Amino acid sequence: MAERNRTSSPGRRSRRAALAAALALVLFPVLPLAAAEQPALVVVISVDQMRADYVERFRPYFGKDGFNRFLTRGAVFTEARHRHAITYTGPGHAVIGTGLDPHTSGIVANRWYDIVNSRPVYCAEDPDTRWSGAPAGSDPGPVLPASPVLLDGVSLGDRLKQAFPWARVVAISLKDRAAALMAGRRADAAIWFEERFGRFVTSTYYPPHPELLAFDERLPAFFSAPEHRRWELSGRIPEADMARLTFDPPELYDVKGQPPDVKPTFPHDLKSPKNIVSSPWGDVLVLELARHTITSLRLGRQEGTPDLLFVGLSSTDYYGHWFGPDSREVADGIVRLDGTLEAFFQWLDHEVGSGRTLIVLTADHGVQSIPEVARAKWKRKTGEDNDLVAGRVDYSNPRGAVLKVRQIGGDRYTLESFLSRTFRYELDLDAPASEQALVEFFEEPSFYVNRSATARRGLDVEAVKVAIRDWATRRPGVLAAYTNTEIADGLPKSAPHAQAVSRSFRADRSGDVFVVLKPGWMWSSGREAGTTHGQPVEEDRRVPILAFGPGVAAGIYDFPVETVSIAKTLGALFGVNVGEPDAALLEPLLGRTPNAGKKAAGQ
Repeated sequence: MAERNRTSSPGRRSRRAALAAALALVLFPVLPLAAAEQPALVVVISVDQMRADYVERFRPYFGKDGFNRFLTRGAVFTEARHRHAITYTGPGHAVIGTGLDPHTSGIVANRWYDIVNSRPVYCAEDPDTRWSGAPAGSDPGPVLPASPVLLDGVSLGDRLKQAFPWARVVAISLKDRAAALMAGRRADAAIWFEERFGRFVTSTYYPPHPELLAFDERLPAFFSAPEHRRWELSGRIPEADMARLTFDPPELYDVKGQPPDVKPTFPHDLKSPKNIVSSPWGDVLVLELARHTITSLRLGRQEGTPDLLFVGLSSTDYYGHWFGPDSREVADGIVRLDGTLEAFFQWLDHEVGSGRTLIVLTADHGVQSIPEVARAKWKRKTGEDNDLVAGRVDYSNPRGAVLKVRQIGGDRYTLESFLSRTFRYELDLDAPASEQALVEFFEEPSFYVNRSATARRGLDVEAVKVAIRDWATRRPGVLAAYTNTEIADGLPKSAPHAQAVSRSFRADRSGDVFVVLKPGWMWSSGREAGTTHGQPVEEDRRVPILAFGPGVAAGIYDFPVETVSIAKTLGALFGVNVGEPDAALLEPLLGRTPNAGKKAAGQ
């Protein structure tokens, strides 16, 4: 437990926030809502990269008790969205676990750049903790163990443990950032799969729970099972319907982004644990771990004390990046996930009790189409070629420890040439780029200015920011660009995605120039295949929010709601205050039916 008493600045800020929150609970308690039934176990499931439209698109092929448990007997929010701009895994899971916008939680992206120490920072890294569960003598390379020390603010799990000291808060996922950032700072455990070890691990930040890591003893049998070594079409979607629901022509197979040992179409031979967890079998594995966790810790068995389990299903993100949302793989993967969820839900009914478990399902972000696929779909619809419909933007950093300016290449060289002309200095092509370049680093979606280079040339940093902004706004695929000064001073309401950008900005972590891309465009970081997310566009922001359990007012609710409301509502259910002050409650989760925007469940 000594690991919890670190002296890092983010930790001190969060501990002060936690102390203030605990004092607020004592002085100004939030009473549980009488109309809502309090479950013994809350299970929050985040399906990584699941777009909201998947629910309706593939509904005819769902079984009775997977997604249809929500659709026919639960609360369905059809207009749910993330309200921040940088729609990546880290920020999305932090929002789910805390109800806080990234500018409050500090998790502004998966990575940002530390301009003081000149190094990139990963959102869940913790150099002051150690691996727990790693094989003896193993070397993970540069990968650091994870913890929530970079997460500011108080999470749902933190609040729950303040109000119910014996409550258990646990998070499991394939991804470390999903587990650590949903679980919060006071969690009993966060478990994730580390592909370099080929097993589930945790860090010494958390109290030891060897009984949870004992699950790793099952992995050799799981990974060697013949049914997990191959991914074929399940047949749940008839071939005629599959052709209608997808856009996956053979001539576009080369723009998919799967690894070299995985084919671009079915059947897929899965030759390694990494490939297996990147297929629908990864969801099966994580939910097996969820069963093991619930049984081992006896979650949901304490009378008068609730338990909280976060589950991150990351496989959809892995194969979604490879094959894209228009692929046969995503179609088959989602209907397979439906069957996997059905088996898990029915197990929960038997193990904990359907009247004792509240299940909430959402996603950390959505995804856009592979750009080449989007352009081909446009041509099929209009008969016209249009390269501006979708594309890739690459401002990625030069690779190599010591690079000369002439070796930078691509748009970054174009930018440095523009800056040299604008500020009338000669760019020495044979000098080290780290000394000459006015951009020190690019981390999606922001440029970080090289203060040393600007000082040597006697340039005003603010003027350099404005020049970079003006250059970026004229580039293909860019919708808008803002300096950090403009964001901090308050963007005009008319500025594209002004509020979402502000919610994703924090001065000590965000860059100097924030770039927003047009719909259909995405950061490539040197990759010219597959797809990604990260923009404040509809495809990336709109996600499902589904709920089923005791006290939930069933129905289809078609009014706008936000993902920051999930933690706030679950907190209200147990009488604790969590999340952003302006976040609304999801009333149906509290047993209250809104007057407008409701249809009967199952419609």
